[in-house]
Amino acid sequence: MEKARVFVSFKPADQKYMDMLLEWNAGDYFELAYETERFRVPFHSPQGAIIKEELKAKIKSGTHLLVIVGKDTGNNDWINWEIQTASVTGKCVVAVKLDKNCKAPAAALNFGAAWADTFTFEPIRHIIDSRVGGPDEIVAGAVMGGMMEG
Repeated sequence: MEKARVFVSFKPADQKYMDMLLEWNAGDYFELAYETERFRVPFHSPQGAIIKEELKAKIKSGTHLLVIVGKDTGNNDWINWEIQTASVTGKCVVAVKLDKNCKAPAAALNFGAAWADTFTFEPIRHIIDSRVGGPDEIVAGAVMGGMMEG
């Protein structure tokens, strides 16, 4: 089986969770890619348009998008755009809330992301391993987008 290529979407405030994910992936289960510089550039700007093209290429080259949903992730233009881009290009979107009170990005709800029930490696790994189709695929043990409220 080919190794999943996962682009991870998260806000800089949640960098420690990305670091945890990198540690958990020390066994090299997935190819992980991420980008943090985009948050220094306004979403609606000429430079933002350039960054979107670069991000789109990274997202399209992967098999999955993993969204780490922290306190201020729900209303973020960059995160919502990444989810939408992954979805319309046929990538599997997996999301996990760091806390049940974190607001889900609208795009994750609208485009049918699969949700890991907790930020631990096994649930995330299970959904990534199981979810290989488009957004309509049902995964045993996963919570589908419409059921995970904002």
